[in-house]
Amino acid sequence: MRGLIILLVLSVCHSLTQAQSSPTGNLVQLRIETKLVPSPAVVDVLLPPDYEQLSEPVPLLVWLHGGTSGKDALQRQLRSHIERAWETGEMVPCVVVAPVTGASFFIDWHDGTNRWDTFITTEMLGHIREQYNVKQDRAGTVIAGSSFGGQGVLRVALKHPELFIAAASMAPGFTPVLKLEDWDIRYFGDDVLADNARRFGEPVDHTFWRSTHPPTMVIDNAARLRESGLQLLIEVGDEDANGNFRSVELLHRLLFDAAIPHDYHLHRGAAHVGRSKDWRFPEVFLFLSRELNPPPEPDPAAEQHKLKAIQSGRYQPLTTNELPKTLVEFPCPD
Repeated sequence: MRGLIILLVLSVCHSLTQAQSSPTGNLVQLRIETKLVPSPAVVDVLLPPDYEQLSEPVPLLVWLHGGTSGKDALQRQLRSHIERAWETGEMVPCVVVAPVTGASFFIDWHDGTNRWDTFITTEMLGHIREQYNVKQDRAGTVIAGSSFGGQGVLRVALKHPELFIAAASMAPGFTPVLKLEDWDIRYFGDDVLADNARRFGEPVDHTFWRSTHPPTMVIDNAARLRESGLQLLIEVGDEDANGNFRSVELLHRLLFDAAIPHDYHLHRGAAHVGRSKDWRFPEVFLFLSRELNPPPEPDPAAEQHKLKAIQSGRYQPLTTNELPKTLVEFPCPD
């Protein structure tokens, strides 16, 4: 019995030692004076382990929060996942910056009072690059977010594809329509609805809404997005209770038919929240890390296979408008 107790004590001590030795980042909060949004703007910053000892600049990850507040979102939604990814090597060391925007929709509001898109892509980005040891160019800058932040990633990255080398949108929540008339706003809370006129106009400005809606942003800017080199990942669970799989599927089909390269992952059995994030976050981090540190040369095996496909005549590169114009209609399941 005594030996068993000793073993249990040693096991607990070992676990505690491991937990204490696991590298953690340093979370700080900035307040940036600005005229673009309500001032001072709150921005949370997570620095990687041993940041002070880093001699070379590290990449910058802009993280857009979910929900409609953003308060403490970096701590609640992302910190544990990214610190684990730093420890395992799934994510390269980087500075993570997360603006607290409220129900901003991450756009410049129609009435001009909240210019969140401009703040994020100019003042905030410039401030972080000036104050922290981060890479100063597009090749070292990525953007990601989940849910409400997932739609924000699309709105920001599709408008500014030349600012980011990669963008990862997890379970983005936007309505899966192409026309303003089909926009269903019934699920919005009263606090969000109260500001919709300020965001989109009263009545809603059709042109403005179209310029901020991810599917129509792809339609209207397909050539620019295709040529920008932006590396894009969109992902969602097929059991997302918000139905966001419909939104992501629509976006994927548009990107595919516009011949815009992208990663698309429909995760079987994954919900909007919960345990699936434990394996979906690492996949996102690996994607971002791969784009931040791309291979120095093409994959020899892939190049050889492509050459054989060209020689045999079976190689056909991706082109626009490949989806059939008439879709097959299936009966609804019971």
